[in-house]
Amino acid sequence: MQHHCKKIFFVYFVLCGLFAQIKLTVNAIPKRAEVLLDGKSIGKTPINKGMITTGEHKFEINKDGFAPLTYDLIVNPSEAVHFDFFLNPIYKVKFKTDEKGLIFELNGEHRWDDDLIRLKLEAGDHMLRVFKLGNIIDEQTILVDEPKTFRYFLKKPISEE
Repeated sequence: MQHHCKKIFFVYFVLCGLFAQIKLTVNAIPKRAEVLLDGKSIGKTPINKGMITTGEHKFEINKDGFAPLTYDLIVNPSEAVHFDFFLNPIYKVKFKTDEKGLIFELNGEHRWDDDLIRLKLEAGDHMLRVFKLGNIIDEQTILVDEPKTFRYFLKKPISEE
């Protein structure tokens, strides 16, 4: 009988550890960002009275005008889990050129040959490659830190208008 009680206690302890509710706080800059935990909305930041269980989880933080953020984590048994997130703004950017026959590529994703293009880009550094007749003729890093227009000229670094 005593062995049976130990076994039940062990199963109870393991199950309680797996499903224990842990206090969760989530802050983000900017405030009022939507937080999804495992695909379900748990509210907008700041979240001060949230709860989370031990185990694997996925956070998604979204706010209009900012790059979405995803974060995977494993929660171990503890008293509390606290997160601070910083969302990068998205800026409207234009690329212009008077040059002919060029193909532009940004971050290995966006490709264009127009003389004017508008993109929404996350704040930070971006790699611009310029091709002519299939060969790379220029490569440079551009910083996006506000809405702006970049003008491209051959043989000169990109300039801001």
